[in-house]
Amino acid sequence: MRVKLLSRGKLDAITSAPKGKIIITIDGGSATNKSPISQALAKKFNLVYIEMGGLFRTISYLLMQAGLPPKLENTGKVDEFVKHIKCEYVLEGRAIKFIINGVCLGAKELRAEDINASVAKYTLSFKSVSDACIKYTRKVINLEEVCKFDGVLAEGRTCCTYIFPKADIKFWFMATDAAKLNLRLNIEKEVDNPIERDRVDFSATFYPVTKPKHAIEIWTSSRTVEENIALVSAFVEQKLDLKKYNKTA
Repeated sequence: MRVKLLSRGKLDAITSAPKGKIIITIDGGSATNKSPISQALAKKFNLVYIEMGGLFRTISYLLMQAGLPPKLENTGKVDEFVKHIKCEYVLEGRAIKFIINGVCLGAKELRAEDINASVAKYTLSFKSVSDACIKYTRKVINLEEVCKFDGVLAEGRTCCTYIFPKADIKFWFMATDAAKLNLRLNIEKEVDNPIERDRVDFSATFYPVTKPKHAIEIWTSSRTVEENIALVSAFVEQKLDLKKYNKTA
């Protein structure tokens, strides 16, 4: 498995798709079924899949391991730690897996209870953490291996508003409170409260979660996952048809 090192030099802000490619973003609240729908779309349309939460969660894990809890008095130490992280990635199938300081957490590790409880606190308390995640996510889409696909699907809150503001298609997923709680507690069997997480993230000082301009609203709780995939696919197909038409007109 080849590991690619992302440069820590000056960032060239890649905010829109390379020529001939497409960028799709899926933002929204907690527990709105973003991940399964995003993964299905990435496969259907031959897109690289980037899940922002994994990057935030890995950095949060490393900060905890370094003995730097999310307290304001640790701001200087956290900023210095993040400044010197080594960020690499592997492309597993079509999914980007970030490796931070040699650590690549599995799906279950990323959703561990201690990370669930701390990741929002780190992003709320330290702007440097969000800055790092934004920087490295933007760098990925211009890499040669990624450009062999037909585009990128970035999933995670703030991925459009702050990372890819010129995305070709922006989706904003919503769900009722009852559906969010049912998904998180009864189906995914996790203990974090998605309602509280949304309250915190929507009022954040740094990079608050906000609905992107011109985003397509999807109420995922009114349909099954399969029905949502079909609905969102229809919007993507329409956009692709339009791009082809404009190219040949």
